[in-house]
Amino acid sequence: MLHINKLSVLQQAKPHPYMKHVYQSLDAQARDLSGADGTLVQSFRSIEDSKYGTPGWIWFNMSQLSPFMRVAELVLLRKTLHHKPLSVTVTVHSLSPGPDNLSISGPLAEHLLSLDRLPPSGYDVFDVTAAITQSPRHSDILGFQLRFGDESGSLVLHEALTQSLYCLNSSSLSQPLLVVYRTASMEHQQRASGASSDSEHRLRPSCMASSEYDRQRIQLRHLAACKLYVHHVNLHTSKLSQWILQPSNFNISICRYDLSVCNIPKR
Repeated sequence: MLHINKLSVLQQAKPHPYMKHVYQSLDAQARDLSGADGTLVQSFRSIEDSKYGTPGWIWFNMSQLSPFMRVAELVLLRKTLHHKPLSVTVTVHSLSPGPDNLSISGPLAEHLLSLDRLPPSGYDVFDVTAAITQSPRHSDILGFQLRFGDESGSLVLHEALTQSLYCLNSSSLSQPLLVVYRTASMEHQQRASGASSDSEHRLRPSCMASSEYDRQRIQLRHLAACKLYVHHVNLHTSKLSQWILQPSNFNISICRYDLSVCNIPKR
């Protein structure tokens, strides 16, 4: 018989603290997300930079990025405070490795930081949507550089300031996070589903799948009828707890259909 005296769990097996707030927000909005289908949010933890070796640059592996994601946020935990009131301007630039060189974008986001005060959530959140919606990248690796300035102009030692202000340790539970959302795509689906339902109701009132036209129409109606619910699964309360050690719980998105929108006549 195999005896396990100690079980080591990686920090990345635990949910990122920021994502707990994201999931709670989605859970509160789930009943209003009509027409939602598929992944609503993805999160990527930072990785070690093995090629460029520049401390202070933040890297992510985006190989699993869904093509339907439309909004991106860079989330950094502020770890230090200045003892005097001091403000600096920070701009975020994306780093895109190419076949022969590294391209650095213009400013994606600009924030005015008060270094003597923490943000309400403890995290500085930067809108970096342009980094995922711009022209196709040559690599699945995406990086970010922070540059700082004050009233006198650009400050030096950008990487040193980044390391001083933020928790960049990739083995930490609160490591840098890139969160991407499907917001725009969901809104587009809702508008498309509503328009198609109105026009097709005037043309053909039946829901019988007797042709390819009918099958496509029913699929569109299902998109409009689908509502996303977030269900919390606790493995400790099930018989699987003796077999599954990690994770101990997880959230699953369930799409439920309202069949009342499609009245199939009886034969």
